[in-house]
Amino acid sequence: MKQFLSILGAGLILVFVGCNPSTKGTIEVNSDPQGADIYLEDTLTDYQTNHVFEEVEEGEYSIRLLLAGYLPWDSSLTVEAGKTVTIDAKLEAVEIGALRWRYETGKDVYSSPAIGTDGTVYFGSWDNSLYALTPHGTLAWRYETGSPVQSSPAVASDGTIYFGSNDDYLYALTPAGGLKWKFGTSANVTSSPAVGSDGTVYFCGRSRDPITQEWRDYLYAVNGSIKWGYEIGAEATSSPAVGSDGTIYFGAKDSCLYAITPAGNFKWKYQTSGIVESSPAIGSGGTIYFGSNDYNLYAVSSQGALLWSFSTGSIVSASPAIGSDGTIYFGSNDENLYAVNPDGNQVWIYDAKKPIQSSPAIGADGTIYFGTMYHDVYALNPDGSLRWRYENFQSVRSSPAIAEDGTIYVGSDDGCIYAIYGDSPLASSAWPRFHHDNQNTGRAR
Repeated sequence: MKQFLSILGAGLILVFVGCNPSTKGTIEVNSDPQGADIYLEDTLTDYQTNHVFEEVEEGEYSIRLLLAGYLPWDSSLTVEAGKTVTIDAKLEAVEIGALRWRYETGKDVYSSPAIGTDGTVYFGSWDNSLYALTPHGTLAWRYETGSPVQSSPAVASDGTIYFGSNDDYLYALTPAGGLKWKFGTSANVTSSPAVGSDGTVYFCGRSRDPITQEWRDYLYAVNGSIKWGYEIGAEATSSPAVGSDGTIYFGAKDSCLYAITPAGNFKWKYQTSGIVESSPAIGSGGTIYFGSNDYNLYAVSSQGALLWSFSTGSIVSASPAIGSDGTIYFGSNDENLYAVNPDGNQVWIYDAKKPIQSSPAIGADGTIYFGTMYHDVYALNPDGSLRWRYENFQSVRSSPAIAEDGTIYVGSDDGCIYAIYGDSPLASSAWPRFHHDNQNTGRAR
């Protein structure tokens, strides 16, 4: 007996057993326009249209084509021995910047969505729940905690979803929405967790001394149980980010950015003149970019030395994002979105006319997406000009995520998550959105 292996992509290997090749069929997949990603049996293959799959076992198969700027194309087919099934798909262009769908929860959505490798969209709501939606906007499952979920979820490589709740726990859920474990603290867990390369989960939390009743503030490293806790000495106010060497960076109420080693030891801290609420972004050379309530964006070396600072007209609580050319994009409560060169010089300013607490996300074509307080989601061209604006009805504190097909997902204070048509996937830059990637791992590569 012979075995034929057809490797269609990560996670999908079809095994064909037999010695007669005539027991197999062929699938020819064409599209207009070409270049669409091909999914078989809901799994992304390594190929784009137009492509021919040979030596495919007889049977029923689902097929899905995704191309940014076009509607998803779905069908099913039957493979018969010795025959070729031909797919000729005419892809339909979408109206960029138009609403694809929206899903209503019970209360505000501060949480920034994460996207699983299968396209599932995860986010938290003030209605005490973490949601999992399909790419079509239907509910896959909902996990209810004891209090609001402000924290943004992170999705690990094995599909585990980590997030915090104001019921004082960090949760770990299976991809099907079942509880794996939860880790208890003594206060709201608003910190968005980061996931290290070894699977360690980092988040900031508080614990009350059982004897003195004094608050103690920690950076925690957990994997179901505690690995270590670094006592900060001040309340942590930003979500952690992990450098390529494993160093963990976060901001605190004492106006400092902290750097902690993977073993939980103090490395250095950098003092600003205001609370650091901005979660850091990490550049390709290890430079750490973050905002402060002292109105500045800072660039600090991986050794903790100031490289430069850039002054705005109000607090900078949102996290920066980095474009493919190294440009740093960030918003301020002074109602402006800024583009700054890696050397700290201004490229341009866009006046959004409303405070910005949403961290920008950068598309592969250079489009910059962000939300504002009181109504709007913006898309700017790389030169800072307006591409389109989607008017919402409440504030947007959530930071956008960009799916492979270009869809932009973002939450709103009106209790909804919105899916808006886009035409470019997430940029492959050093740090293209809040917490680095669509899985919100918060880890530099």
